[in-house]
Amino acid sequence: METPSIRKRLIVFVLLGALTVGFIAAQWFTPDKTTLIFATGQRGGLYHELGQAIATEVQQAHPHLRIQLEKTKGSLENADRLQKQTVHLALLQNDTPATAHVRSLTAVHPELLHFLCHREADIHSIRDLADKTVALGPKGSGSEKFTREFLRFAGLKESQLTLVNLTLKEATAQLVAGEVDGLLFLTGLGNDACQRALQSGHVRLTPLAPLTPVTSFPHTKAGEAKAVAQTLADGFRVHYPYVSPHTIPLLAYPGQPAQPIGTVGVKAVLACHNTNLSDEIAETLTRTLYEHRAALSQKHSAFSSLDEQSSTAHLQFPLHPGAENFFRRTDPGFFAKHVEVMGFVLTLILILWSVLVWAQRWYLQSRKNRIDTYYVAIDDVINRLHDGTDLKEINQLETELLKIRQRASEELVKEQLDADESFIIYQNMLNGCQQLLAQKKQAKQLEQG
Repeated sequence: METPSIRKRLIVFVLLGALTVGFIAAQWFTPDKTTLIFATGQRGGLYHELGQAIATEVQQAHPHLRIQLEKTKGSLENADRLQKQTVHLALLQNDTPATAHVRSLTAVHPELLHFLCHREADIHSIRDLADKTVALGPKGSGSEKFTREFLRFAGLKESQLTLVNLTLKEATAQLVAGEVDGLLFLTGLGNDACQRALQSGHVRLTPLAPLTPVTSFPHTKAGEAKAVAQTLADGFRVHYPYVSPHTIPLLAYPGQPAQPIGTVGVKAVLACHNTNLSDEIAETLTRTLYEHRAALSQKHSAFSSLDEQSSTAHLQFPLHPGAENFFRRTDPGFFAKHVEVMGFVLTLILILWSVLVWAQRWYLQSRKNRIDTYYVAIDDVINRLHDGTDLKEINQLETELLKIRQRASEELVKEQLDADESFIIYQNMLNGCQQLLAQKKQAKQLEQG
């Protein structure tokens, strides 16, 4: 019969073995803490908001990654900091000038050129900006660079109008107050600052076209708005290769626009340097964005544009190899990458298992285990139950099964049997046999009734 000291020794041995294996596995599989510096944009701006959402989701999904946000002036500064390797990640416009060392992880969302005008400024298209005061993005920002290029494409000389550099929040506030006549800014659809300005009643979304009377298009249908956008993009792309056509949909903002508006824009890209971000981390970041797309979209509508099929098309910066592993699914997977470590841990587990099996056999041999006699007894009852068995025989078998249950219960009370896994198997066999007898008995009663 088992003694308390033997049981305690076995429990201690098993716990020590499990703790040893667990400790070794934790050392091998727990990644080191990694801090990534992420260049975003100005506080309160779109890039900063997107960066905060990305950092939150990544850190929740991967606690070993810590993302530190850096406020910047925008794309141009972000590209410069990537090139100097003072940051690991950055949000850039796809048209931002950069060296060959910059790599893309994925396009995040399209940035659309928004043309907002004060209602009393008498501005109906981009051609009406002459002699007007127009707000652009902050000095040195990607939005400012894009807008100045677009104005040149539209045939407007900077000497013809007054340009002021403001953040989007400052620009919309001055536009509502009438301190500036118009605003040209690259931002994601549904931007909060634009929405507040339009809700004021003093500001309206204005079409970019017509550039000339010849290119005048009616803005009454979505298809015609797309045609305007495509026409603008085709012409602008000759001078500015990464521009793409876009449409501001009907009522994208409260009450505006009354008709779809064709515009142009560029993609916002999550980028990195090709040498200071490992393939594994790059793949993890890219995968997390797409696996957490629903949660990210709830934080900001810009993330609803994340799409595996289109997010890698027409990127200026080549994909990072880690991002390619995600998009092309060439990553060998967890087990393939850790096969050696897995083999070592498996060897430890097998050794421990062998020792435990030996200890279990020694334990079973150290006392007389009587449960097998009940297995045999129940099996004998089942074997004697066949199609030709009558009610009398079934009643006898039920009586015999009851005696088996009583004997086993008595031995359990006397600790001649253990209430262990073997006893559970016995109980399952007993219950199954009892159900089988009941079914046979019911069937015989129906035959005779």
